[in-house]
Amino acid sequence: MKPWKSNHWMVLCVLAGVVLWGQAEAQTYRWRLQSVWMSPATQDGLKLFAKNVKEATHGKVDIRVYSANQLVKIKATREAVQSGAIEMGCEAGAYLARVIPEANVEFGLPFGWRSWEEAWEAWTRYGLQERVREAYAEKGLYLITIQPAAEYVLMTTKPVRKVEDFRGLKIRSWGLAAKILKKFGASPTMIPGAEQYVALQRGTVDGTIYPVFVLDAYKLKEVVRYVTLPSVITPPTTEIYMNLKLWRGLPKEIQDQITEASTKHQEVMQKRYLEEGYTAVGRFIMAGYGDVIRLPEAEVAKIRKIAFETWDQLGQKSPRCKDLVESMKKFMADKGVKVE
Repeated sequence: MKPWKSNHWMVLCVLAGVVLWGQAEAQTYRWRLQSVWMSPATQDGLKLFAKNVKEATHGKVDIRVYSANQLVKIKATREAVQSGAIEMGCEAGAYLARVIPEANVEFGLPFGWRSWEEAWEAWTRYGLQERVREAYAEKGLYLITIQPAAEYVLMTTKPVRKVEDFRGLKIRSWGLAAKILKKFGASPTMIPGAEQYVALQRGTVDGTIYPVFVLDAYKLKEVVRYVTLPSVITPPTTEIYMNLKLWRGLPKEIQDQITEASTKHQEVMQKRYLEEGYTAVGRFIMAGYGDVIRLPEAEVAKIRKIAFETWDQLGQKSPRCKDLVESMKKFMADKGVKVE
């Protein structure tokens, strides 16, 4: 039997390297992304996001999108992603604010930015993205991106033409928006979204702050009479996040490809939400259900002054929250909106 020569070992090493390289090249990541909503606009947007990621990674990342409750209960979405039970989630900062107070800023501070373009500018150029990602990372999550949602408007059964008209009204609201309304004498009330129609119909509440397209989708146009502008949040954002350990374990190339692809669906979502909102308001007016009230600028200034005070209250929760609030104030000032 002839002894092995050194070149034989070299050949084996090369072949082994080829095999290992081929396995690395062939590796794919199959992830599940659950949203906390069932709305067609959200699901279609997430499916487009998944498609863009798959194309950008040349098929290495394959994301399957699920709607609310399909994998885990809505309220368990964050915990499921944290633990790695599922890989990705989509929800809104307002839902996460109890454990991540910085997510209030991510969602959209009441009477802050006035368009998706402004929201994205604040997010990418005023430090919001980096600081909010830090907060998510502390909870074992990686925040991939934010995306536009439908504008949150005040819809009421009684007219609100000035801040004094808030007094005595019972309005479904939450968080910072509820604090603003309370300052003007309203009674914030928290009821499930599915119960709004009946509550408005029976007079249990006099109004709600909710996405404008629900005038059609939830038929709220049948039980409210007034839509008040400007919107409370124009627009709020939702986000896509994933398990932090999983993200950190990815090759840098794939991280970069996901990042590059993660915003390409935003324009489609924004256009769709705007169209659905405009259509809903148009039908509301043209069919004679009610009217749209646009508050005078002097009244908006009064509301914004109180709104900025509630921002300051949020800023007291942590140094990071304070930095985020100050960044938002600077952004608004740079856009010509100052509160004396």
